[in-house]
Amino acid sequence: MQYEEVHTFLLNKLETGLPPYLTYHNAHHTKSVISAAEQLGKSEGISGDELVLLKTAALFHDAGFLQHHQEHEALSCKIARKHLPDYNYSAEQIESICQMIMATKLPQSPADHLGELLCDADLYYLGGNQYIANADNLLKEYIKLDIVKTLHEREIKQVEFFTAHHYFTPIRTTERKKQKGSGSKISCTE
Repeated sequence: MQYEEVHTFLLNKLETGLPPYLTYHNAHHTKSVISAAEQLGKSEGISGDELVLLKTAALFHDAGFLQHHQEHEALSCKIARKHLPDYNYSAEQIESICQMIMATKLPQSPADHLGELLCDADLYYLGGNQYIANADNLLKEYIKLDIVKTLHEREIKQVEFFTAHHYFTPIRTTERKKQKGSGSKISCTE
């Protein structure tokens, strides 16, 4: 697997190919998810090829936004299946990556521990210092994509999301549960 090479390739595509109105699902978000996935993975004892697979899934998890925001997880897998063979990923590795990517679709449904790590990395910011900035960027994006029309509609979605959300890994559960429940604004995100 040539992770560094595919990382350079896809981040360049995300930085130059995503529309500017994607104020949340952009290259910065992808970099944040990769960083969180690596941190979570290492804290859970993930290393070697498993860590590379996790980081690759984080890299590709929102690549589908290059084509469309609806069903972007499936589009992300299509992009991964197209490009990863060029970077020496096997068919089995690519399917593992796609399984992790599909787990991030709301409501999240990870099938294994790597999927749990990716799901928690994707929503790593909940309860954190960057929460308000991320929530505001997501609102701008959702308004532009006509997913929500009013602040009231956003607040309803936020409450629904936050009520249903839970972390999968022990570290996320203990680290962020206190922060998430500390009265921070709520976010509807994916």
